[in-house]
Amino acid sequence: MRSPRVLPGPVWLSLSLGALAAFGPAGGPAQAASGPIVEVVRSICLSAFETELAQSGKKAPDGMANYACSCVADRITSGSSISSARSSCKDATSKRYPI
Repeated sequence: MRSPRVLPGPVWLSLSLGALAAFGPAGGPAQAASGPIVEVVRSICLSAFETELAQSGKKAPDGMANYACSCVADRITSGSSISSARSSCKDATSKRYPI
């Protein structure tokens, strides 16, 4: 019996968030902005954030994870692609919290 493969943080985040798109409301991104999808996106993002940070050996300043994941959730629910949201939020977060 083969053991399951564990995907690296960024790959897992992209695949997980991509799977969420299938469950979004029919009304589009505006309705998702205040719905449960935002909390799921934030939860997945926080998990991936913690994993990536642990692998880097760095310590995040207070508020960094919340800022980054709020940014990702906001961008995705506003219609940005996952890769675009991740990239622009990673840049914005590193400018605000240089570590």
